Parts: sequence; structure tokens; C-alpha cells
Amino acid sequence: MSSVYDALLKAGKKSETTGARDLPWSALSLQWKITIAILGLVFVVTLNQLVARVLRDQMNESAAFMTANLSDAAAGHLASKDVLQLKTTVTKYARLSRVAYVFIQDREGTVIAHSLATLPPELQQDRNAGHHGLSIDRRELVLDGKSVSETAAPILDGQLGSAHIGIWIEAIEQDIFKALFTFLWPVTFGTLGAVIVAAILAQPSIRAMRRLVAYGQIHRQPPPAPESKLNS
Repeated sequence: MSSVYDALLKAGKKSETTGARDLPWSALSLQWKITIAILGLVFVVTLNQLVARVLRDQMNESAAFMTANLSDAAAGHLASKDVLQLKTTVTKYARLSRVAYVFIQDREGTVIAHSLATLPPELQQDRNAGHHGLSIDRRELVLDGKSVSETAAPILDGQLGSAHIGIWIEAIEQDIFKALFTFLWPVTFGTLGAVIVAAILAQPSIRAMRRLVAYGQIHRQPPPAPESKLNS
């Protein structure tokens, strides 16, 4: 039995000496390295897509809230037929961040106030009859070669017309990228790097636990019976 214990101790010391000379990352097999890289990439891509979708939904909700506020502000001006104040309100909303244009339609579909120098005909496509629905509507179109997400809200349940705000989609994507680059990516890569480092540093401890378990199993084995008793 002493020879078995001596062999285990020598093997353990040799393994510890080898582990001290080699870096933990180099001690990992190629299969483990590829697995860690693939899992890390899948984690980063999935988290990036989920957070980007949440940010995009929040921006759409923000655009809907802004259009609803414009609808409430325009209702009083339309009821009093104060076109000057209506145009001032439209200009104020058009100066907000990411806004491409703003315009107001009456219930017949005529644009009575807008923020553009010349109103392109594509903005009135499918809007000629006005927006008489009770809910907020959204569509995507192209203006000057750039994609725009337009949100429309009824004014006084559609009785006075509708309010429209167009948001540059490119500006939305830039804001999402900026948010991901500033907050999400550093936290994600930092957490992923900490997990990888912890897994690498845990390799010597795992090998030591395995040697300890093997030593305990050998120690629990019953000693061999004396030959004299067996012969008798």
C-alpha cells in the first residue's frame, strides 16, 4: 500500500509542477477553446438582438406618445381655426431630435400645416381621406432616399383630422448602436471575460479535487487478507 501512496504523491507533485510551468489557457484542449468561443459569440449576438429590439420598441412608443401630444395640442387650434398657432406648434415638434417632418391633415385629408418647404406627394399616399381611426397608426416610407417611420394619431377621435410625425430610421438605428456600444457591450464582454477567466483558473482546483477523490477511493479499499489465513 505504501508504494501506491508514494506513486500517487509523485504523480500529484509532477502534475502540479507541470501546471505551474504551463498557462491555464494553453492547458485547455482545442475542443474546449472552440466551445467557449462559440458559446460566447452566441451569447453576445443573442443579447445584442434582444436589447436592440427592446430599445426599438421603446423608441416607437416614444414616437407614439409624441404624436399623441401633438394631436392634443393641435385639437384646440383646429377647433378655433387658428392656423398660425397650428403652424407654430408643428414647427416646434419638427425641431425635436430624429424628427424628419410633421404635418396636420383635416378630416377631408387636406394638409393644412406642415414643416417641410414643399410637401412631397408620397407623404399623402394612402392618407388622402385623412386618419379617422381611433388608434395610433404607423407606416414606413422613403423620403429623399432615406427610410422614415411615420406615426399618425387621430385628432379628437378623427373628427378634426390627424397628426403625423416622421422619424428618420437611420437616426433610430444610430441611437440604438450608441446605446449598445456605450452600455451593453462593455458590460457583456466584461462579464463574459470574467466567466472565461474563472473557468480557466478553476482548472487546477478541479484537477486537485480529482486527485483527492482518487486518493480517498484507494484509501477506503480493504487491505488484502494475509496468505496464512487463506491457506488455512
